Amino acid sequence: MTQRMYPQLFSASIFFCLLGLILYPEEALNASSRGLDLWWTVVFPSLLPFFILSDLLPNATWTNYIGRLLEKVMKPLFRVSGQGAIVMILGFSSGFPVGAKMSVKLYNEGTISRADAQRLICYTNGASPIFIIGAIAAGLLQTPQVGLLLLLAHYAGNVIIGIVVGRLIRDRDNHENRPPPPVNHHTPPLGSALQSAVTTSVQQLLVIGGLIVFFSVISEVVIQFSLFDFPHTLLSSLSSFFSISPDWTTGFMLGVLEMSNGVANVAIAENDFIVRCVVILSIISFGGFCIHAQILSSIHQSPLSYRPFLYCRIVHSFLSPLLFLGCLYINERYNLSPSLLTQEASTFPTTSWFSDLLQIGHEYGPLITILSIVIAVRFLTKQRSTTTK
Repeated sequence: MTQRMYPQLFSASIFFCLLGLILYPEEALNASSRGLDLWWTVVFPSLLPFFILSDLLPNATWTNYIGRLLEKVMKPLFRVSGQGAIVMILGFSSGFPVGAKMSVKLYNEGTISRADAQRLICYTNGASPIFIIGAIAAGLLQTPQVGLLLLLAHYAGNVIIGIVVGRLIRDRDNHENRPPPPVNHHTPPLGSALQSAVTTSVQQLLVIGGLIVFFSVISEVVIQFSLFDFPHTLLSSLSSFFSISPDWTTGFMLGVLEMSNGVANVAIAENDFIVRCVVILSIISFGGFCIHAQILSSIHQSPLSYRPFLYCRIVHSFLSPLLFLGCLYINERYNLSPSLLTQEASTFPTTSWFSDLLQIGHEYGPLITILSIVIAVRFLTKQRSTTTK
């Protein structure tokens, strides 16, 4: 039944989006411009170094030594090999979707098993620390000191999920549980390795840029067609049950589609500060379907499944807010930091460095993006001309 319905639903979605573009061209263009601006000023410059690094790391001999060193921690805790520590560190520090990208790369190279890669994808993808502490806490909520608490709840949720999926996702057969092949100490020339890393990373970031623009337009089309009315009614009823303002509901529904737009909308909602923090944590823990599409684009040529990642994101969207509320309860109970939710951003230095960083991104981000694309095209042209000779 599901297999017969999927093509019809997919076709209906395509024609629905096309109709929205025809009926609301100005709104769609504005949404597309916002998505493009977000991609080439912030997303591309911030993710490109991590993408290149994730491509180069498997060629570094130190990676294998670090993997063996951390095997004693990763194996009993997460049921993955020591190489998973590299994926976890890089994924946690850089944010979506670097964890998935590197998991697939290591699996394709035979460094980790299929089960290990499946487990890693479930918990090594999350919002980056600079996005949580800088963009959300200091920039949008204007309360920088809550950033560390948001970060702790978000990553603690991912660690708990990693421990659980390590027990739930089992090795199906001996082939999946195969040990990594013997380490090949042959390191490719730096020039060719760097060219390949830059070219691959830029191509993947172009796909991510297209997805960001696409989901920005989809969000606008959904709003114009008033498709949020029914879920808004349900969420408003939920708000009434808990005696809170329903102002957060629109931002939450936008965040289900595209994370950054939803978070920005919730941050200015007329709700209690704790309510806004809880909703924002839920949004970034789920990631939004734009992020999910980026994960799908990373794993689509591998045998890895998207379904476990989806289930884990749903669980994480409830788990991290609960951890946040638990931390607030402990803070209030033992009076650890009385000014945690009251100190204004104007008295905290975090705002200045984030504002400077954002200003640099807007000034130089497009230039970095264009230069990177030009360099990648040059590398691709050179590779193809070499191949044809």
